[in-house]
Amino acid sequence: MCCLMACEHCWKDIGHHPRCPLYEPEKAKHYCFICGEGIYDGQRYIVNDSDDLAHQDCFHRMYDSIHWNKYAINTMED
Repeated sequence: MCCLMACEHCWKDIGHHPRCPLYEPEKAKHYCFICGEGIYDGQRYIVNDSDDLAHQDCFHRMYDSIHWNKYAINTMED
């Protein structure tokens, strides 16, 4: 019989709380070419003609331009 040991910092049995020093954030498969941050499940993103991806929120005040240039606004799903 095996016992799970709770983390000494966050006391979770499986995984770690985001505030725990041992916590490791999930790795993104795609990154925003504007801010460099990962694009995760459920986040809205834009793809340009060069297949670069960017968060929709990184296009400040350019929402009309996105539609004018006929870029598609999508939702990330892994």
